[in-house]
Amino acid sequence: MHIIIIIQPINHRGACNHSRGQVSFACDIMDITDMDEEGRHDYQMDKISGKLFEQLKGQVLNIILEHGLKPHDPLPSEGELASRFGVSRMTGKLALQALQEEGIVYRLPRRGTFLADVDLNELKQSAGFVNGMKGAKRGGRYIALIVPVIDDYIGSLITSVEKAAKEQQLELVIKVTGDEPSEAEAVRSLSYQSDITGILLFPVDRKICGDHLLRLKLMKYPIIILDRSFDEIGFDSLCHDHYKGAYEMTSHLLRTGHREIGFITSDMHMAKSREERYQGYMDAMQDWKVDVQTERVLFLNKNDEMNLEASIDKQQAVCSFLSTNHKLTAILCSDDFLAMLTMKTALELGFKLPEGLSLAGFSNHKVLEFAPVSMTTVGQPMDNFGQSAVQMLVHRLNNPVSEPVSIRLNTELIIRDSTVSENEGNIVTK
Repeated sequence: MHIIIIIQPINHRGACNHSRGQVSFACDIMDITDMDEEGRHDYQMDKISGKLFEQLKGQVLNIILEHGLKPHDPLPSEGELASRFGVSRMTGKLALQALQEEGIVYRLPRRGTFLADVDLNELKQSAGFVNGMKGAKRGGRYIALIVPVIDDYIGSLITSVEKAAKEQQLELVIKVTGDEPSEAEAVRSLSYQSDITGILLFPVDRKICGDHLLRLKLMKYPIIILDRSFDEIGFDSLCHDHYKGAYEMTSHLLRTGHREIGFITSDMHMAKSREERYQGYMDAMQDWKVDVQTERVLFLNKNDEMNLEASIDKQQAVCSFLSTNHKLTAILCSDDFLAMLTMKTALELGFKLPEGLSLAGFSNHKVLEFAPVSMTTVGQPMDNFGQSAVQMLVHRLNNPVSEPVSIRLNTELIIRDSTVSENEGNIVTK
C-alpha cells in the first residue's frame, strides 16, 4: 500500500488560517455592511445560486454538443434539467433563460426549448470549461483524500481511510491544503486526473460549498464530504453525530444534578458542526425543562486565527464569562481546545475543578493529555470512519445518479475527572 502526501503551501495573508470565505466577505463589505447575520448568509446563498445556474448553462451546452443536436432540435425542459443534475427547477429555468438571451436557444410557449441556428464551433468554445472532464474515466486505482491540516484527529482519519482503501485494493493520495483557494486548486487538479477514482474531501471551515464543488456536483463526479455538510447543495457526506454527542453530554451533566450549565463555542458561522453541537446542548436543556439564559452561553468572535492576539482575546472573553456567571456549576465547550483554555482560565481565577466547576470538551483530542485535570469529553471514534467513507465512494461510483446520502456515526461519552456529580462536589455560590 502506497500513500502519497502532497502538502500545498498555505496562502498567508498575515495569519495561518484564512479562508477564501473571509477574503470574499472583506471584498464585498461595502455592499453588505448594514446586513445582519441572516442577511449576510442569504446574500452568500444568492451568490451561490447565481453561480450554479451559470454552471448549468455549461452542462446544457455539453448536451447540445454530445448529442450532436441540430438547429431547431428540442432541449431538455427545466424540470428534466433539475432532475438530471440535482438542482431546483428555478435553476433550470434561469439557465435556459440565460441561453435564450444569448441567442443560443429559443422557447415556444407550451412546446418547449429548442436549439437556435448557431455556430457549433462557437458553442464548443463556450462549453470549454466543462469539456475538460468529458471522457475522463473513473476507473483508476487511486482515491484522493484532501484535508486542511494534519493534526491528531485528521491523522486518525487518514489511518482509518488508508486501511479501508487497502481492503478495496485502492491506493491513497493525500493532499494537504490549508485554505479554501488551495483546496479549490487541489479539487480541480485531482478531478481532472483519470487515474483518480474519486475524492474524499475534509473541507476547511465554512458552511458554503464553493464554486469548485458546484462544478463537481453538476458533473456528477464521485466526491464524499467528510466531517462537514453544506446547507445549499446536497452532497454525499459522512461525519460524526455532533448534535447527538452534545445532547448526550449535556444530558449526562443534567442527570448528575447540574442545572446551571454553560456553553462556550467558537464562531458557528464557519462550521455547521459547531452549530449542531450548540443545538444539541439547547435541546437537552429544554427537554429537561431547564431554562437557558443568554448570559450562560458564550459565542466567541469570528476571529478563528491561530495567533497570539486571537488567543489572548479568547482567554479574556472566557475570563469575563466565568467572572460574571457565578452560579455556573458546569460548562460544555464545543471543542477540546476551548475546554483546555477554559480549564486554564478557571484555575487561574481560583476555581476548584471539578468540585467548584465541572468542564467537558468535544473530540477527545490528544491535547487533553496535557490537561491539569483529566478532561471529560465527547469522543469521535474512527474505527468505522474510513470503511464507511470508502464504501460511500464506491457506492457513488456504481450509482452516479442516486440521491445524496448523509451518514452520521455515533459519538461516545468519555467521563474523566473534570466532571463530578453536583451532589458529590462542594458547589460554591460566589
